[in-house]
Amino acid sequence: MNSLDETLAVGATGTPGLNALMAKLQPLLDGGRLDNIVDALSLVSDMIDLLDPAMVEKLAQLFENATASTWMIGNAVRLAKAEVSAAAPPGAYALIKMLNDPDTRKGVAVVLKSLNVIGRQL
Repeated sequence: MNSLDETLAVGATGTPGLNALMAKLQPLLDGGRLDNIVDALSLVSDMIDLLDPAMVEKLAQLFENATASTWMIGNAVRLAKAEVSAAAPPGAYALIKMLNDPDTRKGVAVVLKSLNVIGRQL
């Protein structure tokens, strides 16, 4: 007799609690879904084994950088939208004139360099 047969045999004559547990597990066993639950628990266990303190520190740093970048971009967009909304839309000459501003040139340089790096990775 294998262990599953023994468990089922004990369940047939076992305690009411074990009988109730087996009754609840039976649909999972019949549908093969218990395997999915075991696989998910195995995945969680593997992730716990992989998450040593150095990996947790790296993930925390990545999350912090992503959050800071998102916050900075969001603030920049909100500020720019507020400044543009407060005045009439700039004309073509005013837009070209904005390129003389060092901050605008820095922003354009960051965008163009980012696109350059993305293009190299494609």
